[in-house]
Amino acid sequence: MLVPAIHFFGTCADAIALYQRVFGAEVLSVAYYKDAPLDSPLRAAAKNPYHIMHAELIIAGTRLNMCDVPDDVVSGNRYLLNVFMDTIDEVSSAYHLLSEGGRVVTALAPQFWTAMYGEVEDRFGIHWQLMAK
Repeated sequence: MLVPAIHFFGTCADAIALYQRVFGAEVLSVAYYKDAPLDSPLRAAAKNPYHIMHAELIIAGTRLNMCDVPDDVVSGNRYLLNVFMDTIDEVSSAYHLLSEGGRVVTALAPQFWTAMYGEVEDRFGIHWQLMAK
């Protein structure tokens, strides 16, 4: 099983909250650096013990791992995530919510391969391609 992972620099909890609101993401687990064993190098490396060491979510039927990393990261430039939604209204809603504080890459519009498509970079630097099934 391939599970995509997204790294954040201190904003993982905020991203989880947004993805729950946008996609109804199911949070399977969340572990914080503060919960690591006292002698763990992960705990020692954490700049903030309340940052997320590992989270597991289900978004649009796909398992996704997320975490805060102790060093700066450039989010979103190594991959993008495709989400296939059931209705045009779902695509439109997700598109508008993700673009708040983010950046529109491709304007929301019908395309030859789908009834509705748009691409946005959310406020965390994650690129999303949203389309109707």
